[in-house]
Amino acid sequence: MRDTEFVKVAKALADPTRHRILLEIRAKGQLTCSQVCECFSQSQPTISHHIKTLEAAGVINIRREGQYHILTANEDVLASFAGDLAGPVSEADDAPVPATKAGRARAKS
Repeated sequence: MRDTEFVKVAKALADPTRHRILLEIRAKGQLTCSQVCECFSQSQPTISHHIKTLEAAGVINIRREGQYHILTANEDVLASFAGDLAGPVSEADDAPVPATKAGRARAKS
């Protein structure tokens, strides 16, 4: 996954409501927009905005069936994102990280 795609997915999932929407869709396999709205107390336009953000990031797919929009998780994108998170650690990643003031304070305790 390219860095720009990774960041787009990360930003989309950083919002707690969008993360919960994705979890709901994955738990059920697929949901309509109306069904997603029933799971949350936010307004329909707010949920619609979150759904559009998830779709733009490639996290969910939306297909139209008559008057309904059916939402499914894009498992390929999610697997690629998770693979990047859990990918191999390079030698450069083994370099010591400079201590922060908070880290030094804890170390003295």
